[in-house]
Amino acid sequence: MRILQLCHKVPYPPTDGGSLAMNQITQSLIKHGFAVKVIALAPSGNESVIERIPESYIRETEFEAFPVDTRIKPWPAFRNIFTRESYNVSRFYSTKVVQRLRELFQKEKFDIIQLEGLFLTPYIPVIRENTGSPLLFRSHNIEHYIWERMARATSHPFKKLYLQFLARRLKAYEMKTVHQVDGLVAISPVDMNFFKKNGYAQPGVTIPFGIDTDSFKPKDVVVNKDTVFHIGSMDWRPNQEGIKWFLEEVWPLVIKLNPRLKFVLAGKNIPETFYQYAAPTVSVVGEVPDAAEFINSHELMVVPLKSGGGMRIKIIEGMAAGKAIVSTSIGAEGINCRHNEHILLADTPEEMADSIIHCFQNREIIRKIGNQAHLFATEQHNIKPIIDKLISFYNRFYMT
Repeated sequence: MRILQLCHKVPYPPTDGGSLAMNQITQSLIKHGFAVKVIALAPSGNESVIERIPESYIRETEFEAFPVDTRIKPWPAFRNIFTRESYNVSRFYSTKVVQRLRELFQKEKFDIIQLEGLFLTPYIPVIRENTGSPLLFRSHNIEHYIWERMARATSHPFKKLYLQFLARRLKAYEMKTVHQVDGLVAISPVDMNFFKKNGYAQPGVTIPFGIDTDSFKPKDVVVNKDTVFHIGSMDWRPNQEGIKWFLEEVWPLVIKLNPRLKFVLAGKNIPETFYQYAAPTVSVVGEVPDAAEFINSHELMVVPLKSGGGMRIKIIEGMAAGKAIVSTSIGAEGINCRHNEHILLADTPEEMADSIIHCFQNREIIRKIGNQAHLFATEQHNIKPIIDKLISFYNRFYMT
């Protein structure tokens, strides 16, 4: 079976949630004997990654990438208000990509075409015009949820109105677009239920993020005691807003009760403003060479998201590593975990601070929750049964 995988950003190296989710599918399908061709957009700020991709990956995936100027520009953003397009999505449209797809479909046939996320959907018309191959949409997030939640979180009246406008426009676009594909691959039950409640009746399957749990299983490493940590891509707005909330509203409550604790922030593309939070109790380390090693070398993980959607992949990785995690309900959304069993949920500054302090006062909780989290990740997010389920879904289209 030959698969064309269209990605909204360069999926290699897999260093953040989106690239991990896409590369996981690529590599798993190749291991199962599928021929996979990857075409990726390289949004603004992601262009330099193309130059660092190894030749082995390029050969294995027949990789191609196209830089796309996705910078938010005031005048186009203003003009967009008077159209029916979603400005969030239209920024990812490139005539060069359209031309390349036309050329490709004239020469090659694919058994499945998979769009990785909403930002690839502007290319549906050119795909439909040039090939009859089954077209699948993989939903990484319910994108308008992110903007609705950011609108609720802001107190600036004009910014709130604009974010609400973007969310409404994006929701209408999502509702329209999902009916233009042949099949839906949702990353979480939350996503699948949303689309079904809004009239989606085509074939669909929920394929959660899966990992090689052995690569994250608890290791015998030196653990830095009294450490709370977060790791994630810091060029993603929900992570920026969540960490800002944590550092300004949660962490002061924590160190007031236990000044020995230290918060360690890791992730790629950390904005300079976050380095201003560095202090004796806060360490900003930036991108780390080995995420699994970083996770294993600290005690308690926090995921303080106030907006976002889809599934937090770093939570799955933290669970696989046997880490106790304190998260907001939004952070754990889409993961079938239970509060006080696999994870600790806290939605206010006081609740999150109390959960953190309680864990360090009763370290048995850290051990117990971590062990149960590891079992959960092993049972629910092992890559092999997950990819088998996806292949079974593909076969519904391949055999007809």
